[in-house]
Amino acid sequence: MAVGLVSVTLTVALGLVGLMMVRSLAPSVVPNRVTIAVPMQINSALMIVASAKKLFQQAGVEVVSQPFLLGKDALESVLNGSADLAIVADTPFVAALLGGNDIAILTSISQSRRAIAIVTFRDRNIQGVRDLIGKSVGVSLGTNLIYFLDALLQINRVPSDKVRLVDVSPDKVIDALKEGRIDAAVTIQPYLSMATADMGDSINLTYGEDIYAFQFLLVGKTAYIDSHPQDIQRVLKGLVAAKRYIYDKPLAVLHILGEATNVDGATVAEYFDPEDYAVRLDQALLLALEDQARWVMQRRIVAPRSMPNFLDVIKYRDLEAVMPAAVSIVH
Repeated sequence: MAVGLVSVTLTVALGLVGLMMVRSLAPSVVPNRVTIAVPMQINSALMIVASAKKLFQQAGVEVVSQPFLLGKDALESVLNGSADLAIVADTPFVAALLGGNDIAILTSISQSRRAIAIVTFRDRNIQGVRDLIGKSVGVSLGTNLIYFLDALLQINRVPSDKVRLVDVSPDKVIDALKEGRIDAAVTIQPYLSMATADMGDSINLTYGEDIYAFQFLLVGKTAYIDSHPQDIQRVLKGLVAAKRYIYDKPLAVLHILGEATNVDGATVAEYFDPEDYAVRLDQALLLALEDQARWVMQRRIVAPRSMPNFLDVIKYRDLEAVMPAAVSIVH
């Protein structure tokens, strides 16, 4: 009996050793790497939070962030093959698509009606948009800021050719305004809040909330998206988890965003609204893309052509697989 017991014990022990050896020899599972070009703006909060809290890793994918100031530069990183995906506003995406690039949208990650404004000094005889006639306006060309400005000009019946545009980066435009090199400025957060903190009642801010909603989109080349469905869906899961984190821990998010964008937490808190951030594809996105396509062609940014079917470049099935309720676009 004793010999039998020893034999069984030895067999079990050898089996465990063998299992351990097999496990040690088996290659470790390494998540696939996805490089995402990201404009380091508050509107990229879902992406910034997901990276900071390792939510992408928890979803099973390694994400490497490429930081940029502007979404148009992030998109260029995808177009030249340096990044797999990018966060970009709708206007540069539409211009690149109509320019012949085979790119597609995976989801919207943020939408805000107070992320962009026209900044003017009260003592320079510019009280409203119509007062911009004959004036110089600093704005970053090739971005959604120029679309926003044009929308406000049109609604106020100001011909675009009656305003002189000066190409200035959003982080430099307030200084150009203060120094008198331009008469008005168009910029984004956090520079709007910084300008208010610095100059207070000496400036006017025109937001145009009823005219334009700033959107950030997650986009990529169609070939990459179609050939990496699992990685794409894991990225989307990480962004969905970031949305939950933003709702559950908004104070912690202020600290994360402040560190990522080099903006103090108090300034971030002035305009950060958790409601602005969501992973979704809705019908309003289609309408916005069509409006901007018409504008891009009217401005001769690209050659006029027939209106594309934007539903063909919205990859809604990946988001449907992750979070069906996030897709309300008619398809």
